[in-house]
Amino acid sequence: MTLDAKYETGVVWQDFQHKQLIDLFKQVKEARKNKKDQNLYRYTIAFLAMYVNHHFKLEEQYMEKYEYPDKENHMKEHQGFIKELKLFRLDNFDYSEQGSDDLVKRMRNWILDHILGDDKSLGQYILAVEKNQEGTTPPQES
Repeated sequence: MTLDAKYETGVVWQDFQHKQLIDLFKQVKEARKNKKDQNLYRYTIAFLAMYVNHHFKLEEQYMEKYEYPDKENHMKEHQGFIKELKLFRLDNFDYSEQGSDDLVKRMRNWILDHILGDDKSLGQYILAVEKNQEGTTPPQES
C-alpha cells in the first residue's frame, strides 16, 4: 500500500513514518466502526507514545541541522501534542467507546492539521536544502 499523495512530503523517512500513523488510524477507525476496537485501543495509545517520541525527535534534529526558520512554532506543535497525548492517556487508560471515539478524532485532526500543514512545509524545506547541498562543491583538501 502506498501513501496517499496528498500526505507525501517527499522526505523518505518522514513519509514512511507518516504512512505508519495513517495506516494505524485507518485500522482504528475501521475497528471502531465494526465495534472491534477494544484490543486495538491500548496498542494504539502505546504506539502513539512511541511514535511521537521517535518521530518528533527526528524531525527536530532535521530542523536544527538545516536551521529551519519555523522551528520554534513546529516544536510548539509537537510539545502541545505530547501534552495532549499524556492527558488523554491519563483520562482514558481503560477502553471506553467515548475514549475510542475521541482517539479517532484526535488522530484524524493531527493528520489533517499537522501532517498536511506543518510537516509538508518542513518536508519542502528539507528537500530544498538537500537539493541545494547537492549542488555545492565540497571543500578541497590542501
